Amino acid sequence: MGSLFNTVARTMILDDGAYQEWQERPNLFLRGIVLIIIVTLVAGLLVFAVNLVDRVKPVDEAAIREGMEQWTKMQSQWFPFYGEPEVQEMMEGMMDVMVPMVTEIAQIRSPLPKGISGFFQTLGQWLTRAFAAMAGWLFYGALVLIFVNLLGGTAKLPDFYGMVALYVVPGLLALLRPIPCIGGILVLVGAIWSIVVYIKATSVSTGLDGGRAIVAVVAPFVAISLLAILLSMLAFLWLIIVF
Repeated sequence: MGSLFNTVARTMILDDGAYQEWQERPNLFLRGIVLIIIVTLVAGLLVFAVNLVDRVKPVDEAAIREGMEQWTKMQSQWFPFYGEPEVQEMMEGMMDVMVPMVTEIAQIRSPLPKGISGFFQTLGQWLTRAFAAMAGWLFYGALVLIFVNLLGGTAKLPDFYGMVALYVVPGLLALLRPIPCIGGILVLVGAIWSIVVYIKATSVSTGLDGGRAIVAVVAPFVAISLLAILLSMLAFLWLIIVF
């Protein structure tokens, strides 16, 4: 077990020998699944605790409205048309309808005491994060492998998944997310290093050089982002037509 932890730790500093050791271990795909689940659950422990406390608090209508307003402001940074007066007026009208609705739904009494129901809801969210991370790992990995093949690389699907699963380890910094001021910075550092580890694992497992490995890893993200922007614009046009 100690040698396993040592190997994983050395992959975080991009040690070539550590990646070879990880690749040579048996049941690589299964190890990848276990790694994704364990790291995701551990990284979400503090968030689990914070969410549990929030679940047992009384519903705050002002906080709900503030959260929706912050979301709107964030969207306006990416899509300038969100800041136009007509759009702002439309969003205010939607919030006037949605906030009381959300508040009423949240205040519906459940058969269980609020603390117990809040615990199970938070537990469900915590476990769902692990399954969502695993689904994202499988989906994005399949897209990366398509570009790997286009760029001349080769890899067996289970072995490739087992190698790139190492990217999740820097995500342990998400454990510190609730810490004021530095929590967000540490999470950002973890996210950036996860990408670096993913690129390194892709290069080792497929035989691509560093440049082509970068292209193979980044290309699916660019394609998904462009598709998301297109769908957002179509959704916005639909809202304008409907409202």
